[in-house]
Amino acid sequence: MMKNLFFKLLIPCIFVCCSPDKKLKEDNIELHISDRLIAHGGGMIDGHTYTNSLEALDLSYSMGCKLFELDIIQTSDGKFVSAHDWKHFKKITDYQGAIDDEALSQKEYLSLKIFDKYTPMNMPLINDWFMAHKDATLVTDKVNTPKEFTGEGGFLFKERLIMELFSWEAVKEAIETGITPMVSENLIFAEADSIIEKKLAGMNIQYTGISRQRIEANKDFLIRLKEKGVKTFVFHVNFGKQYDEQYVWENEMQYIYGMYADKLDLLQEQK
Repeated sequence: MMKNLFFKLLIPCIFVCCSPDKKLKEDNIELHISDRLIAHGGGMIDGHTYTNSLEALDLSYSMGCKLFELDIIQTSDGKFVSAHDWKHFKKITDYQGAIDDEALSQKEYLSLKIFDKYTPMNMPLINDWFMAHKDATLVTDKVNTPKEFTGEGGFLFKERLIMELFSWEAVKEAIETGITPMVSENLIFAEADSIIEKKLAGMNIQYTGISRQRIEANKDFLIRLKEKGVKTFVFHVNFGKQYDEQYVWENEMQYIYGMYADKLDLLQEQK
């Protein structure tokens, strides 16, 4: 009787202890997977990545995502729009001119379709989308001017904005402007770990963004950051045939807080 009771208690314990859910609770941090995945470039849609499109945002949101990364660049007439870069944008649209890095005007940008079906997003469209999705947070890439980005004609919801930034001046500007900065890896790995740890603590930095390829060589450093409450998100998740969102989730979450995800299947699996 006692033996049967022992095995009844042991078996569920084995499953709980070995689950990904348990991995993320080792430090008494409750798992909220929607806080751990950032829809990379809006998230994958129909097998396409980096569309930064309206439809990609809609799909990712419908899957339960709450954090949305958009690449933000400027048009030739100085307007903020969502695209990875101009050359890539021209490649994936029906643009008829030279496929180069030359910026288009906002009017030209809005006249194009991504893969003949998806909608590119300028700031009015981005603001409309986040106004309609009040539990969504924007995470930016590329743009390094916090005051300008949230100034006249810019993003309206500073309280739901995390900006990956690439200079300490921009980080300070974000803090002064009331914007949450995410310190990019070009700053994180430019100085000794001890110096960076002091800087992050002194500025009360909550977020860092690094390549997944940096984890192996920096495990102790990343663990220390995590213990201090810094939330590190990794990009380059799908670089290499054996690596993807599932691999990171099962093998590397002890070093980081979350990831930039192209595929958001994990959101469905954890429901």
